[in-house]
Amino acid sequence: MSNNKSEHKNHNKSFFKCNLGSVAISFAIMVPAMLAFMVVSIEHTQTMRNRARLSEATNEASLAIIALNNKNIDETAIKNNRSMAMNYINYFSSQKITDTLGDGDSIDVEYNKKEKVYSIKYKQKLNSQITDEQTGESKSMFVTNKSDSYGNTKKFERFDSFDIAFIADFSGSATCQYNDSTCNDYLGTNSPQQRLQYMKAAIVDIIDKFKGDSKFALVPYDIGVPVQQDTKNPAGGESYACSVMYKMKSPYDKIDYNFWANKNIAYSKWSNLKASGEINDFSSYNYFTKFENTVNYYLDYFNYRYYSQIIGPAKGLNNDQDLVNSGLCRNRNHVDQLNMGSAKYACGEDDPNYPLHARNANIIKTQYGNIVQLYDYMFSGDYPDVHYSFANTKTVDVQGTIDTLFSGINSNTITFNRPISPTVADFSPFLGMCQSPLYNNNIMSKDVINMNSNFQRFKETAKYIGTFKSSPHLVPFSADKNHNLDLLNYIKNGNWQPGGGTDTITALLRAVPVMAKGESNNKMIIIITDGKDDAGADILRDNFLDAGVCQAITSGLTSLDNQKNGYINKAAKTAMIHYIKLDPQAGNSTDAYGKWFTKCMNGNKKYVHEANDYKTLFDTVEKIIQTETGNFINKSESN
Repeated sequence: MSNNKSEHKNHNKSFFKCNLGSVAISFAIMVPAMLAFMVVSIEHTQTMRNRARLSEATNEASLAIIALNNKNIDETAIKNNRSMAMNYINYFSSQKITDTLGDGDSIDVEYNKKEKVYSIKYKQKLNSQITDEQTGESKSMFVTNKSDSYGNTKKFERFDSFDIAFIADFSGSATCQYNDSTCNDYLGTNSPQQRLQYMKAAIVDIIDKFKGDSKFALVPYDIGVPVQQDTKNPAGGESYACSVMYKMKSPYDKIDYNFWANKNIAYSKWSNLKASGEINDFSSYNYFTKFENTVNYYLDYFNYRYYSQIIGPAKGLNNDQDLVNSGLCRNRNHVDQLNMGSAKYACGEDDPNYPLHARNANIIKTQYGNIVQLYDYMFSGDYPDVHYSFANTKTVDVQGTIDTLFSGINSNTITFNRPISPTVADFSPFLGMCQSPLYNNNIMSKDVINMNSNFQRFKETAKYIGTFKSSPHLVPFSADKNHNLDLLNYIKNGNWQPGGGTDTITALLRAVPVMAKGESNNKMIIIITDGKDDAGADILRDNFLDAGVCQAITSGLTSLDNQKNGYINKAAKTAMIHYIKLDPQAGNSTDAYGKWFTKCMNGNKKYVHEANDYKTLFDTVEKIIQTETGNFINKSESN
């Protein structure tokens, strides 16, 4: 053994020095293998990452497609689904694709109608990290989603109890043909192509389809909502009322609208006096100092005229003596003169609202001027922000209505018996309101409008008032187990003909008491309209929308406090308002919906829709009503 310490000290170092060449050679041999392994590992990782991206893309695409839910029904639907899937894949993939797929690439969107399953299969050629040994070019490989586990969504339809109110536009423009976007007039012709007719057909089929899962109500409207009455009109046919729900400003909150609904207020005389300077303000003028006999005579004489021109002929009573002999009227004065303060014949004295009953004298004296002012607002043409309703921008307390939307349901609901007569001022100061039942019963029509005199119009009314039917009318929810079937039959058998102006906000507000009586877990209001409110009505509408009326309605219907206070029967889990515009040109432009979109729906496109025929309307309402969810599934779960 050597005794050299230095040699012993460097023994290990010397060993490595001696074997350094061998290690270098070994490492040099291993490097290509290591690099190859690294390339393969990177390639595998890249492939897995690409597959993960594609799987995620197809998952998201299938969820979007199931929300669209067009069921691959035609070539257009298939093309739309394919395009949607490609958009999602492009979002997730680093290598973009177009409609013209590369060689060997493929995309397929399938729909299993029985299982309600959408499946996406996708295959794409991607560049590889490995090069061809001979050409030196990058190899390519196909990557797919794992189609058994990814890209599959199943359609589940889960139903909860719903109270659904259809707010249906019965204004004159609903007689327009559905393909005429420029029409906003009363056409009068009845055909299946009318907006109202395909709206009616769609509502019928929707109620028929969902009648076992939901309860339905109908809120028809023009300017006001027609309401069925249990009483008969004086000629023996049905009667009807007109209803709105507003908190009115003072002094219009103290008016007995039902009393005044069938009165003549001699407006032309008072407007002439105002033009001459004798009357400065209709509301405050004292009509009874100089003109008490005039006031009373007009009230009484036109009441007689209603009986002599409409009710009498409808009952075969064609002269004054016949009216007296029948007991409808009595002879009071020997002449018919203005200064008598009453008409020659007193008719319908058994009616509590007969104008010259002593019990009604105070109503006339305290409210007469306000009624004259209301008429001036509605019909003088001096107020561009006012339409043909006593509930207008001059008279309605917008914020007060919203603040008492539920607490004031009873006090704010105004309902008056609507005289059945042509829309002339002879028999009502509220002639512009709730006209659709008149059109539906031939009291009003294009022919009646074109007649030369009121005498002819009254003669035409006399033909139909004895068989008058209160239709359309409000149909609220009820506890009757046959409620939906009764509503369905009512709509099916109704030969509806719309007419009158359009005031959609009136209908929305009047639907609140209807929804408050609902007992279901969820509440839904569906407005179906051509969207063209009357000038003036549109201003009042926007005032309400700006003030948050839609939010007040939906929050109020879900309020436990409102339930505890007895304002609503049951606080709903959800409450929503949908707006459907019957317009072939509405498209996806949110401008077409105005403040219904920006204010009522808070800019959420989910709640505004457009329809241009029966099919699009039915499909839209069906999609609104169904509680639809799409869940990711494995193929094995689809059975």
